[in-house]
Amino acid sequence: MTTSFYNGITGLKSFQNGIDIWGHNISNINTTAYKENIPEFETIFAKNISSNPVSSDIGLGSTIHSSAKDMSEGSLVSTDNTFDIALDKEGWFEVKKGKESFYTRNGKFSRNAQGFLVNDEGAYLIVANANNITPDKDGYIINTSVNTDDLINTGTFSSISLPNNVVLPAVPTSNIKIKANLNNDNKLITPSNAEGTLYFSALYDKDGNFLNMVDDNSIAYTLGDKIIYKNGLFQKEICITDDEKDGKDVNFDFSVNGEEIKLTLPDGSRKEDIINALANEFESKGILYQKDTDSITIKSKNSLLIKSNDNIVKNAAGYLFVYKNNPLMDNEFNTINSFAQKIQDALNSIYPDKTSVSVEDGKIVINNNSNEIINTKFEKTTKNNEAFFQNVLPAGNVIMPGTAAKSYEFTANKKSFGGYIYEANGDKDTVSFEFLKKEVINGNTVWNGNISVIKNGEVLSKQSVDFIFNNDGFLISPKSVFLSTPQSITIKTDLSAFTGVNNQMSYSFNQDGVAKGYLKNYNIDQKGNVYANFSNDRSVKVATIPVFHFANDQGLESIGGSLFRETSNSNKAFLYKDVKGDYIAGSFIYSHMIETSNVSLAEAMTELIITQKAFSSAAKTVTTSDEMIQRAINLKR
Repeated sequence: MTTSFYNGITGLKSFQNGIDIWGHNISNINTTAYKENIPEFETIFAKNISSNPVSSDIGLGSTIHSSAKDMSEGSLVSTDNTFDIALDKEGWFEVKKGKESFYTRNGKFSRNAQGFLVNDEGAYLIVANANNITPDKDGYIINTSVNTDDLINTGTFSSISLPNNVVLPAVPTSNIKIKANLNNDNKLITPSNAEGTLYFSALYDKDGNFLNMVDDNSIAYTLGDKIIYKNGLFQKEICITDDEKDGKDVNFDFSVNGEEIKLTLPDGSRKEDIINALANEFESKGILYQKDTDSITIKSKNSLLIKSNDNIVKNAAGYLFVYKNNPLMDNEFNTINSFAQKIQDALNSIYPDKTSVSVEDGKIVINNNSNEIINTKFEKTTKNNEAFFQNVLPAGNVIMPGTAAKSYEFTANKKSFGGYIYEANGDKDTVSFEFLKKEVINGNTVWNGNISVIKNGEVLSKQSVDFIFNNDGFLISPKSVFLSTPQSITIKTDLSAFTGVNNQMSYSFNQDGVAKGYLKNYNIDQKGNVYANFSNDRSVKVATIPVFHFANDQGLESIGGSLFRETSNSNKAFLYKDVKGDYIAGSFIYSHMIETSNVSLAEAMTELIITQKAFSSAAKTVTTSDEMIQRAINLKR
């Protein structure tokens, strides 16, 4: 009979503990990252009441066996604090108080007066610290030489201070990489004025059409009295008539390409006699000619210069100007300036000291500085030069005294772009790239590049480099150039990605320099990396928050305040790593979030009611046993 007393009393004691545990859970329903306790009961022991083959015993009460932790994750809620962090799955943060380490899922951290990340109890968050925030005379700077790729294996596990007055020092530019296409199309949309030294093989007409000048393309230029260029020859026709008897002999006094022709015929000579006499003179001087009924025509292949001292033959000249990539002969040219000089030399042969030829804004200009009318004419020699001849002097071929004749505008393919580089002190300089299509030779296209380093409008350094592209538009050489700055910094410029093909202009500029930056804020990514963000749009990793794990989370010892201590039952904290030994977090870390308690109010209240009913029932067992004993005592009386 007394056994029921013990059963009831042990029940009261164990259910009281259960009520305490569920009450504790309910009181921590709003505690950050709180883990629910679950009471577990067991019977104390039992005794046999018979020796029958079938077990027959009677229990002697219950007791609280343990209070197990429910380690399931709570819900995540947003906050406005960067340093509030939460784990979406398993794992623990490490914090330190003094020299002792503790583990928690409460990620409510903030910076203390010294900038260290601490929780509400003042415990320091432990991170894989890059130790790249170092003191400076004006505050703190970032040590950019620290490798932050794998801080879990290379960093120091310690607390971290995240001060506000941090500067990211400037890093001088040492490498530039440019990817660009220089439009090599036969039609330019926005051509630039040609320069005087530009090669004709890289010229375009006024409409932006490529002239396509190649070696041995020629231009026939005639001036003075009429000369034509036909069948590869300059031809000057001299018309002859019968001489009227006027008491004067017929006198010819002129020169053909320096060969003097002096001929006197009697007054009243017939035209046949005059033509034959001239033919005999030309024959003796080796001058090419052709006789007709009423004229004799002088012919010459590359040039024809007739200087006259008589009144029959007029001054006239014809010159064949030949385009050559590498001019060697007197009549060969390659640039606009050299072409203009050939025109000047030709004009001087007929109109000495009366003209001046110049190149102005991509145009060839012939000024007539005399009181004489000057005749000048350009003729095409091949179909390839048609575009060029549409681009020379306007119709008329006459330059009146005191006036000038201008060609249409020659245009050039010119591209300009640039970017910024940084000096060691953080000053920003401009790098300017100006590319001008220079010439086309042996199927290759040559672009001249003028590369300048400019600071506040002042050119610090400048160099001119010719870049050669093959017929497919790929750069042959050079693939890189080196720029020098006044700070004696040599910058390698990688141009290997340059092309020169027929499509639209493209361009990208990348350099490895960094301007000085001032701290804007910190942020934490899902891998637990802590970044310092600066005003120059650069971010530097300063730490990684490790996620620790235990063989048995249930074995951790709770010391209050959402802190746990490792025990022999939980074993030591460790990090997850893959087969290569690389760190794996096992959980994402979310910034601006905290984990709530995992206590379910509905479940806790239900369990509390059930435990309370069990407590009442145990109490009834005691009162019933008391009544039975009292009845037994009364029977004895």
